[in-house]
Amino acid sequence: MGRAMAGGRLRDRLRTRLSLRRAVADLSHSYEPRRITDRNSITDPMSAARKRRRIEERAQAKAEEAERRRIARERDPSIGEPGWRRARKLSPRGFDGHGGGAMHVVEPPPSFRATTFQACGINPWVVGDNYPKRGLPLGEDLYGRTFCYDPVTATYVTNLQNTPSVFVLGLPSLGKSSLARKLVTGSMSRGHIPFVFADTKPDFAKAIEVCGGKVIKLGHGEGYLNPLALGALGSIIPLLDAFPAVQRKVAKQVQQRRRRLMRALCEIERGDKLTTVEKNVLDTALRVLAKDERFGPDAPPLISDLVELIDSHHPELMRRCRTTTADAYNARVDELVQTLTALLDGDLGEVFSQQTSQPIDLREMPRGICVDISGVNTDDSKLEAAVMVACWEDGFGAIEAAHILAECGLGPQRLFVAVLDELWRVLDSGPGMVGRINELTRLTRTRGTALAMITHTVKDLESLESTVDISKAKGFIERAGGLIVGGLPKSEMDKLDAIVPFTDSDREWVASLSTPAGYDPVTEQEAPPPGRGYFLLRLGTERVPGFRFRTTFTPTELHYNWHDTNALFDRGIERERQRQEAA
Repeated sequence: MGRAMAGGRLRDRLRTRLSLRRAVADLSHSYEPRRITDRNSITDPMSAARKRRRIEERAQAKAEEAERRRIARERDPSIGEPGWRRARKLSPRGFDGHGGGAMHVVEPPPSFRATTFQACGINPWVVGDNYPKRGLPLGEDLYGRTFCYDPVTATYVTNLQNTPSVFVLGLPSLGKSSLARKLVTGSMSRGHIPFVFADTKPDFAKAIEVCGGKVIKLGHGEGYLNPLALGALGSIIPLLDAFPAVQRKVAKQVQQRRRRLMRALCEIERGDKLTTVEKNVLDTALRVLAKDERFGPDAPPLISDLVELIDSHHPELMRRCRTTTADAYNARVDELVQTLTALLDGDLGEVFSQQTSQPIDLREMPRGICVDISGVNTDDSKLEAAVMVACWEDGFGAIEAAHILAECGLGPQRLFVAVLDELWRVLDSGPGMVGRINELTRLTRTRGTALAMITHTVKDLESLESTVDISKAKGFIERAGGLIVGGLPKSEMDKLDAIVPFTDSDREWVASLSTPAGYDPVTEQEAPPPGRGYFLLRLGTERVPGFRFRTTFTPTELHYNWHDTNALFDRGIERERQRQEAA
């Protein structure tokens, strides 16, 4: 019964809703079909005009495209040519046909140099860049174009860098010295005077001698250098009689150089610094010798004369020691006398005991100067360091003397290129050398001297004893106007990137140059390293791509063979081969 009542109520509700819907339909006529209105029957003049214009524009564009294609076909020189000679069509995804399609790596387009008369017809494809176009031709870039660079031209002609200095880094046997020799010989051809202060191997002696330069040999039985000589700077004092103020200044500079060089030699021989009393005695003795009429520019005093003067109990020396008795004086200068005597009779005596064998004559300035110290045994680090320090003082004295004569109108203005090969040896050669080079890197423009610093890795600079010297040495790279990098491992590139930023592509490319050499089964010898002769030039301190190039040798360089640093090794192998064939 309950179910029947529920069903009845549901039917009543449905009847009520249906009746309500019918009532609404009767009032709104929604049950009748909707009338269809033909909009085309209503003519809108503005709409019709717009529609007509669109149709005409499409037709005109279609006609113009057909005409353009017709003209292009008439001008196409490939019409009538075989299919294999026709130009391929360019689509949004590349050229159609075999080998076409999208390119995953887009290579930079090759670029060429030409005069405005020759290149006037290719105006849309002419762009400006900072590619080095002037300077010494060092070789070719990776596209076969001539690559030119030298620090003097890049600084004063093309303004690509701020200072006339370049720092060269690279592992051994990858062409680092050959690049430096090209810089040296190219500088001589441009009228600049390269000055190699201490050629230890030698790497530059043959090239400079062939090109008309002067080679000065120092070492056991090969040449001598008197540290008390006036040098090239002192030799111009008689020429400055018309300039008394400059003459007095030069005389003081010569005395200062004597004092600095003798202190450095004594500290190298002793392995420790001089005391204050010893410095006072040494400076006073040098000043007394400068006033001695027995000595002059042509006959300067020797170290033996300095020792004799200190042993003579000169009153002025005793006054500097604040002593009145000979015993007290001897006690204070005994260690200094022993050090000076060691300079005469010890390992350094053979080089510094006599007058300078080959002084630099500014009246006949050679085209280039190389101080060959290959006669010094590399195992004798003390003598090598002493010779390097002495060569530096004498060499920079000659450069300053040439500039002073030019300023006084007594000689032509000359530009010098100071070459510091094996920089790690120079920095470690003696006290104060890091500071001296640090001063030079900051004053290259004012001194008219370009600077080329060459070493193997950043670790060479980190091997210095003092952390202050390490920081100064790394500053050489940062302040260098140009940085040339050969093959270096990734660890070295990380250290170098912390000083001068490199792009990721340049870092990977330089690291790939350090790949070791393989074995040539045909010649049964070690093949040349794949990265030999390849370098990257970086200008500035921004993280921008560098310039990649490889050195090439001219017929003259190949004829004189001055780039062969393995001559002794090759001759030894040849003699061994001949001996085996004879046996």
